[in-house]
This record gives sequence, structure tokens and C-alpha cells, in this order.
Amino acid sequence: MGVDWYACETCGETFPDCGDYVWCECGRHWCSDDCAESDGFRQEEDGYTPKGSSYEQETSCNYCRGEEFEDAEVLNLALELLGKSRDELAKVLKERKA
Repeated sequence: MGVDWYACETCGETFPDCGDYVWCECGRHWCSDDCAESDGFRQEEDGYTPKGSSYEQETSCNYCRGEEFEDAEVLNLALELLGKSRDELAKVLKERKA
């Protein structure tokens, strides 16, 4: 049996799964209660059912409740709304730096 290491979703610190840490059933991990609380982590008294799911979670956070989004999700939406690809924008950045 090995030890897995995680990066805290809030502060980026790494920590082992053999020590104290906080995790949400959606898969996010935090190094401390303070970091988890800053991402809206909470114990659910009546359970939380993620959208499109048939099971209830005993915990939830801003991300699985759809109150916060990953930067990649926001960027992908912006690219879609602009009608541009990442490569097209990267080309523009290269031209500006030249």
C-alpha cells in the first residue's frame, strides 16, 4: 500500500493521503479546513444530489454545486463565445510579443 500525494485546491501545497486533509465526494482535496471552507466545502445534513446524478453526497463544495468554475471551463466558454480556438489566440499573442 502506497501513499498518494495531492495538491491543495486552494493554496497549492502538497500533502499525503496518510495525514489530515479534507476531501469532497466530487473529488476535490484540500490541505486544511480553512482551505476547504474557502471553496465552500460543507457537510450536508440532508445530502446533496449533483446535477445529472442519481446518488446523494454527504459533502459538497462550490464546484460540485455549480457555484464556482475551474479556470479551464471559463476559458473554454470564452473561446466558444469569441468563435476562436486556443491556437488562434496563441498566434495573436506571439505576434504581439514579436
